[in-house]
Amino acid sequence: MPWYAVRTVYLFGSKSDGTNVFEERVVVFEAATWDEAHSKGNAESERYAAQNNFIAHPEHSGYEQDGEALIDEYEVWSELFEDRSSLEDFYVKRYGQYEYNPE
Repeated sequence: MPWYAVRTVYLFGSKSDGTNVFEERVVVFEAATWDEAHSKGNAESERYAAQNNFIAHPEHSGYEQDGEALIDEYEVWSELFEDRSSLEDFYVKRYGQYEYNPE
């Protein structure tokens, strides 16, 4: 079966000065289809957010991996960001502003 990487953005917390901290996290899943991978990604994201008291942005982004088999639900990348925006505004600013729209 193919492997998919799914990105989710979380409101990680807030600093004492009111600055929000966001986590961008990529996790891989083995799945027969993108719909199955998306479903697995959503379930894993809900668990991760609940375990850490984070808020997950509802939109996930992903792509099919190529190459060798990986480990299901393995985190392959995570990065923290600081911004005074809300989760929704941060997401739009970070991803919507530079979205590719083919001609």
